[in-house]
Amino acid sequence: MKKPTVAQRRAEILETTCEVVIERGFAATRIADVAKRLEVSSSLIHYHFESKEHLLAEAFAHYARKDVAEMEAEVEAAPTSVAQLDRVIQNYVPEGSDDVEWMLWIDGWGEALRNPMMRTISQELDHQSASLVERVIRNGVDAGEFVCVDPAAAAIRLTSVVDGLAVQFAAHSGMMSRDQFIEHVRTLAAWEVGLEPEDLRGSDAPRAGLTSAPSPATEAALRRLIARWCDSAVRLDPGDCAACFIEDGLWNIGKPLQGRDKIRTSLARIFKDLDYALQLAPNTVFEVDEAAGTGTGRVIIHETLRRKKSEPETILGVYHDRYVRVGGQWLFAERKFEHLNAS
Repeated sequence: MKKPTVAQRRAEILETTCEVVIERGFAATRIADVAKRLEVSSSLIHYHFESKEHLLAEAFAHYARKDVAEMEAEVEAAPTSVAQLDRVIQNYVPEGSDDVEWMLWIDGWGEALRNPMMRTISQELDHQSASLVERVIRNGVDAGEFVCVDPAAAAIRLTSVVDGLAVQFAAHSGMMSRDQFIEHVRTLAAWEVGLEPEDLRGSDAPRAGLTSAPSPATEAALRRLIARWCDSAVRLDPGDCAACFIEDGLWNIGKPLQGRDKIRTSLARIFKDLDYALQLAPNTVFEVDEAAGTGTGRVIIHETLRRKKSEPETILGVYHDRYVRVGGQWLFAERKFEHLNAS
């Protein structure tokens, strides 16, 4: 048989060390135990690792880095930030009190109190886990799915709660079920990002091409967009109204106008002829594809205005909207007005 390379031999030793640690724990694992399992001499282990502390630290790093990399790959494959956050929770929470990965993590924290090398690696890996959660939250904020003023702090709180509950879950039989564990974490995660716990719905998370009710953060963003439009109309500000559209947006109140410049010019002419306008949007309904960053809406409009040298008028209608998320901001792609009555 071909003689294994140094890298292959090191990997074999690390894998076997992890097996022994899972059975015996870090404190009770000896180099002789690893050598016996491999059917090699202890001197061969010492050739690759200068001490037991070095071997245990490297074995922990080897196993834990693979664990974190696998979680990152699965999380990043999710189509939306909501789905990614749910996958973080599902992957991070232990499968049970005998979860092998978590047995190593918990035992590793204890060993880190005595082994400086283990402490360094443990800190690095804990930082990696928190950074993954922070990245998911920050991307969700940028995409308009989450509301969170400090993603880094939120990630620290979330990972700390999971770590603490995991110790209780693993050490104390019957304290809680895994479903209860997930619900505790889901409640905190939802609070951190402006959602409801049921919004973190795992496999039911919206995928590209599927529309559904928007997340609370998206709902709030779309309502702010509608409110900005109405407020700009009240202020008779054509520039701010036009800025609610994407660059090539379409506005149709009888005659289609495409592009911000044309919309701004048309609104300037309309506003110039008005003493005032009061526009209200008392009811809105949205459907959104969170993954694609697109949506539609129906917006009831109740407007009272007075043209110069005329009596006040009341206009009732419905805007049929299309929305697009651009750089984390929701804008109008199209507004088509359906006139219901005027007096």
